[in-house]
Amino acid sequence: VITDKRKRDAQLRRAESLASLTTLAAGVAHEIKNPLGAISIHIQLLQKALKAKKPVDKENMDHHLKIVTEEIDRLNKIVVDFLFAVRPMDVELREGDPGQVVREVAELLRFEAEGQGVKLDVKIGESIPRVLIDKRYLKQALLNLAKNALAAMPKGGSLALAVEGDEQEVRITVADTGTGIPEEDLPKIFEPYFTTKDSGTGLGLTITFKIVKEHQGEIAVNSKVGEGSSFTISLPVPQKERRLLTWSDES
Repeated sequence: VITDKRKRDAQLRRAESLASLTTLAAGVAHEIKNPLGAISIHIQLLQKALKAKKPVDKENMDHHLKIVTEEIDRLNKIVVDFLFAVRPMDVELREGDPGQVVREVAELLRFEAEGQGVKLDVKIGESIPRVLIDKRYLKQALLNLAKNALAAMPKGGSLALAVEGDEQEVRITVADTGTGIPEEDLPKIFEPYFTTKDSGTGLGLTITFKIVKEHQGEIAVNSKVGEGSSFTISLPVPQKERRLLTWSDES
């Protein structure tokens, strides 16, 4: 009976994995159509200009080449994100300070936020427990959330990065005062290629979700149209750290 159940579970996991991969592949096929189409059109225009008997318009040629280069970069980003989404992650979890990761993310964002008229507010609680993290990936997850937040505030606003924790978990919040997410879209935002933005690959939140899960964590979102969005990543505190915190409270 146990063997049969294991077989069924394995078949179900394979089916889910195949369904997920099919969704990703369909998304890639859809995503690459536009840049490929743009590249094709501008190469045809370049060929037409070169075949014409009149003198070559260098400025016009540069314009076509610039667009081709931009679209190639876009294709590369689509492929890189797709590979990241489907490949197993080489996460190396080590005890680290989540507050320091948030400070580093804030520094990376500060110039862009100020240039966009967005006030950046960073709050790190006291005595934040150390948790098991891979700094590279956690930083990428937070940058994905923060970049989305900035994109939701084209006319300025406020972006808050906060860290708080207790003996059970550490919570990292990225909150904005942007356009918000419609309630009907909230259950779909972590799905591959679901996006309401005109740019991007539609995999940013999917990758963020994957990174959080690799950290044995959870991610939650609260959002209201016209008021903004708040994403909270919860990371478990290791047993050893919990015992130290409990002992410290009692002493």
